[in-house]
Amino acid sequence: MKGRTAAAAGLAAAAAGWAVRDYRAWKALGPAGMPANPAGWLAVTGMRLRARDPYTFREAGDGDVSRLLISLDPRPGERPEVAPHPVPHRVLTQHAGPAETVALQDAVAELAERPGFEMRLSDWEQHHPALSRVDGPELAHVHPSDGSAHVVLSPLDARVVVGRRWGEFHPLAGVAPALPFMPGLPAGYVLLYPPQDAAQVARLATIVEAATG
Repeated sequence: MKGRTAAAAGLAAAAAGWAVRDYRAWKALGPAGMPANPAGWLAVTGMRLRARDPYTFREAGDGDVSRLLISLDPRPGERPEVAPHPVPHRVLTQHAGPAETVALQDAVAELAERPGFEMRLSDWEQHHPALSRVDGPELAHVHPSDGSAHVVLSPLDARVVVGRRWGEFHPLAGVAPALPFMPGLPAGYVLLYPPQDAAQVARLATIVEAATG
C-alpha cells in the first residue's frame, strides 16, 4: 500500500511539474485568441488532443496548383522547431529579423490595396491585422513576435507549400473545433516559416498572393 501511495504521489508531482513548465512555455509564446491564464492553457491543452500531423496531406481538393506556386523552389535548410501548442501557433527557432518581419508585413498590406481586399483584425488571432476579402474570410496574417505567418490556401496549394518546406499545416487545420467557441480552421490553413532574408520574404509574399487567387 505504501509503495502504491508513494508511486501515485510521484506521478502527481511529475504531472504538476510538467504542467507548470508547459504553462510557462505557453505564456512565453505571447498573446493569441485565448485568455492568457490557466483556463486558457487548459483549453489549449485539450486542443492538443485533437492535433493532426503537421506534414500529413489530406484531400487535395479540386482545381489546379496556383500558377504562382508551380515553380516555387524548396526552402533551404532545416525546418524550424514549432511549439506544440495549437494556440498561439508559433516557431521557437529561426525567428525573422525585424527588417524581414516588417518587409513581410508590408508585402501583405500591399496585397490588401487591391480591389476586393482589406486589412482588418484577425478573426483567429484577434491581435494582429489580417489580409481579408471585403465582407469575406480572412486569408493571411503575420506574427510580429517571430515573423511567421498563417495563410489560408487551397488544399492543393497547401500541399505544395508544405511539401517544399515553406511551412506546415496548423495542427487543427481541417479538424473540428475542440471547443464550441473556437472557430474551425480550413483544411489549407498553413503556418509559414519566418523569412531569413529578403529572398525568402519574396517567396512568402508570393505564397500569400496565391491565397488571393
